[in-house]
Amino acid sequence: MFKYPIKILILFFICLSAISAQQFSPGSPEWLVDMFFAKSSFPDKANYFSGEMLNEVNEQTIGEELKGKGEISFHQIKATNDENIFAVEVKLENKLIDFYCFLQKQNDVWKIFAVRRFILPDFVFQVADSLSQLPTLADSSLYLSLKLFIQNDAQLKDYFVTNSDAFNRLLNYFNQDNKAEGDRMLAKLGLTAIFRDENFPGCIFLLINSFQSIGAGFIHAGDSAKLPEISINDLIYLEEIIPGWFVFRSI
Repeated sequence: MFKYPIKILILFFICLSAISAQQFSPGSPEWLVDMFFAKSSFPDKANYFSGEMLNEVNEQTIGEELKGKGEISFHQIKATNDENIFAVEVKLENKLIDFYCFLQKQNDVWKIFAVRRFILPDFVFQVADSLSQLPTLADSSLYLSLKLFIQNDAQLKDYFVTNSDAFNRLLNYFNQDNKAEGDRMLAKLGLTAIFRDENFPGCIFLLINSFQSIGAGFIHAGDSAKLPEISINDLIYLEEIIPGWFVFRSI
């Protein structure tokens, strides 16, 4: 049997404890997100809410609702001196739910001012489920588009990486004004449109699907492109997948 010096064992367990129980500086943006989504209690939360979140002071946070259940992970998708935005994944049983947490600094205090989710109408799921049961339509571009539309952020990023060569070919067809090949590649990828928007020069939008103002897709941005800004009432999610390629969601 192997024997280790006691000092080495103590050091090992100290390091393991630091890894398994990540700590955030109280009042920091990361601490706020962790308190709201992961902790089963958020004392004095009214001091860390602003804007529309002040109406939620008497409601449970996500962490208080979950009461320690599920797995929470998050990462920053935008950071300025006065604003931070985080993409948050809540994994509960076999379901993964994406949230977007918006923070602002007010009088040198970070506060949560909005939390958003990408929520689709029920009929989108019903149609996708119905198409999946029909052998003649299960491989259709419509089904693939709806299937992508209901996927979570991680799945969309993985889908792009897996099919990045096809996305680049579609981009080339579009730039060459090759409509026939472009339409064929759109259908193959499960996309419904590819277009430019004069409000965002240098960007090419590749739309998965949309319903009224709700939409999701990808953006290719050139070196001097003007990307759309994330906001709580429109584009709630924008994240770079690989250099020059982004995934987005709007509500």
